[in-house]
Amino acid sequence: MKDKVNEIRISYKENIALSDSPSIKSSADAGKLLFESWDKNTIALQESFKVLLLNNSNKIKGIYQLSTGGITGTLVDIRILFAVILKSLSVGVILSHYVK
Repeated sequence: MKDKVNEIRISYKENIALSDSPSIKSSADAGKLLFESWDKNTIALQESFKVLLLNNSNKIKGIYQLSTGGITGTLVDIRILFAVILKSLSVGVILSHYVK
């Protein structure tokens, strides 16, 4: 009898060339970009946690919204955080948590 195991696939797809992506040179750059990514209609309603993924040249690979919580908090699963970082082959990360 042959043992059966699950197959695991990991994927990451770049839709925008990194050469066209902005780079982060300061915390102000990161803050501005992250603030622009939040929905202004709900930003004061509930807390959320986002991850800014960077390559070796601090070019932005993408922004991933890891969690959305309630009025007083949001939970971050560290396993999902590391899975996103590893799957995207990111070299740098900026973690952001918006509290009203």
